[in-house]
Amino acid sequence: MQQINITHSDPLVTQPLSDGNGYTWTLASLLGNMLHIAEELFGQRDPSYTILGIEIGSNIPHIWYPGDRKYIVIQLGPSAATNMMEACYQMAHETVHLLAPTGRQNANNFEEGVACYFADLYMREALRNPYPPPSLPSYRAAFELVKPLLDTDRYSVRRLRDQNPSFSKISGKQINIAFPNLTSENVNFLISKFNRNSN
Repeated sequence: MQQINITHSDPLVTQPLSDGNGYTWTLASLLGNMLHIAEELFGQRDPSYTILGIEIGSNIPHIWYPGDRKYIVIQLGPSAATNMMEACYQMAHETVHLLAPTGRQNANNFEEGVACYFADLYMREALRNPYPPPSLPSYRAAFELVKPLLDTDRYSVRRLRDQNPSFSKISGKQINIAFPNLTSENVNFLISKFNRNSN
């Protein structure tokens, strides 16, 4: 994975590079890098959705669909406005949700686990700035189940999405074939709809 050097703290303001060959990284250019890596690992995104960009909201990070026109926006939390690394962590997580959007908030635990995994991976390998694992129990449970699976085989998600591009439609049988050591309880958890407030 390409290592990225963040040379300033403002997520939105770029500066020309000293050699005159390009500009410093911002959230917009980092999103392109994250999306490229996510597609290499996990398969191509659905191009029928147009990614409009990134904005700062007043709540938790999420994606949303303005105008009911197959447009999609990443909305980051307030802390991302002044903390470049926090913005990168949040955006890396949300990048996974750009791969197979559905127009609704219906991610399953598998998709959220993959999103947590990618955010962790990107911060460690691309930015060399490891972040602690998710603190919210719902995210942590998904992350802790998915991490050892993808550490063993990072391209397993890509193969699953070759069969069924939508995370929310990947079946328990497909998960079980991809990861035969999982218990039936774990498989059922992964294909269940994500509930952020669950313990």
